[in-house]
Amino acid sequence: MSHRLLVAPPNAPPFEHVLDGGEVVIGRARTAGLMVPDASVSRHHARLFERDGRWWAEDLAARNGTLLNGVPLSEATPLGDGDRLQMGGTTLTYATTAAAARVEAAGAAAVTDSALVPGDRQAARLQTINAVHRALATPIALADLLDLILDRCFDVLRPEEGMILLGGPDGDWRPVATKRSARATGEMFVSRRLAEEVAGRGRPVLVLDAALDERFADAKSVAMSGVKSVLAAPLADADGSLGMVVLASRVAVRRFAEDDLDMLVSIASAAALRVRNVALAEEAAARRVLERELALAHDMQMAMLPRRLPAHPAIDLAAHLTPARSVGGDLYDFVEDGTRLWFIVADVAGKGVAAALVTAVVKTLFRAGVRGETDLTRLVSLMNAELCRDNDHLVFVTAIVGCLDLDTGRIAVGDVGHNPALLVRADGRVTAPELPKCIALGVQDDATFTCGGLTLESSDALVLYTDGVTDARRPDGTMFGDARLQAALEGAGGATAAAVLARLQTAVDRFSDGAPPEDDLTILVLRYRVR
Repeated sequence: MSHRLLVAPPNAPPFEHVLDGGEVVIGRARTAGLMVPDASVSRHHARLFERDGRWWAEDLAARNGTLLNGVPLSEATPLGDGDRLQMGGTTLTYATTAAAARVEAAGAAAVTDSALVPGDRQAARLQTINAVHRALATPIALADLLDLILDRCFDVLRPEEGMILLGGPDGDWRPVATKRSARATGEMFVSRRLAEEVAGRGRPVLVLDAALDERFADAKSVAMSGVKSVLAAPLADADGSLGMVVLASRVAVRRFAEDDLDMLVSIASAAALRVRNVALAEEAAARRVLERELALAHDMQMAMLPRRLPAHPAIDLAAHLTPARSVGGDLYDFVEDGTRLWFIVADVAGKGVAAALVTAVVKTLFRAGVRGETDLTRLVSLMNAELCRDNDHLVFVTAIVGCLDLDTGRIAVGDVGHNPALLVRADGRVTAPELPKCIALGVQDDATFTCGGLTLESSDALVLYTDGVTDARRPDGTMFGDARLQAALEGAGGATAAAVLARLQTAVDRFSDGAPPEDDLTILVLRYRVR
């Protein structure tokens, strides 16, 4: 004798639920054994359980209560054939025979057809497909949609376990939704060979006896699973395969037939377009959220840069930063400390959000370190020690850190793995001062650093930059390079810092000819003028 519930929600197609496993909790929560799409039903509204060969109903202190044949259900009560349970706007009819089920399911969509004559069976299946189409048309999240597809498959085809696999970014087929009957034991059935056949090639599969099917004779997952019969249909549309629906049953339950495969193929075909559309809609929504967050991150990173450049009679400053993406890993900063000007241009390995987070750390270490500091080498060593601490991902930072004596024009400079600094002399000559080259920050916690020095004469300009300048490319892949960098600066002697920066940036922009940037680009120009 079969036991089933005919469920008629107020705003969704009716469907059938087979009672098995000894107990089922009914409610609108996804954690309920029988989920009912009815806002007037409590999350866990009522419980049905089997005792002494009969099924009983029990209200779970639901907000709107439960009626049994129009009478409030105040205690656990046994159910008889045809009894009606009312939960909110949903009616559930208990039936113990296939005949009673057919009578109650007249006009319902999800009806089992094991006892129908061929004409009735065809009509019932058409009703089911129609119900699936209507259910899939409702607004729904992707996870809920996948669960709904499996629920409808279980209502109609009564497998022991079911699974939906979708394609991942690496091309593998990954389980994204599963459902099992209460009597199912062991691990869920997953076969790579079956996924390749169905999802990969778009071919539906009916396995009458997995142990004897030549297609899967050497597939260990099939042999070890204890599965007897399998149905699988591709989730595919005009744009290609999305994945597959696979249903499995063990020998003690049932063997699937050709008309079962036809039904699963119909359900999968109805579901495929909806799955793709919902997935695309969720991806678009997630992308919009990410774009808003990246825009905010961009604004925050730009706000980290100095809002006002130090204004001192001895110096003329200009700086510019353009991230290759919304946020990047470049940084420049200044700290004026009495008669000294501390400055830094840094480039964190990598791009994007991760690199941007490290730039915030570098800025903090730089600003905290220069206060009261007199020795550049010690400052660089302290920054390195902190960046090496807990650096499990081995993120390193190249930088030029310097300290200018505003009275004399003497600069102490530390080059830690960075692009060489350039000097634009007052007469227009461009030179690269000889400075000690040290290891980048964050690589070796006991590294020894050596700083060099140079003196700026009146109207000399020090130009610092990141490799976004030299690595800039034309559409054909040609790089800007060091030679073009020096050529762009030649003849700029005596120009203001802003003019030198604009000259170099214009040269890079014209050379790139609209090609997207390879890397974050930062330029800092420090021009000295005797007071």
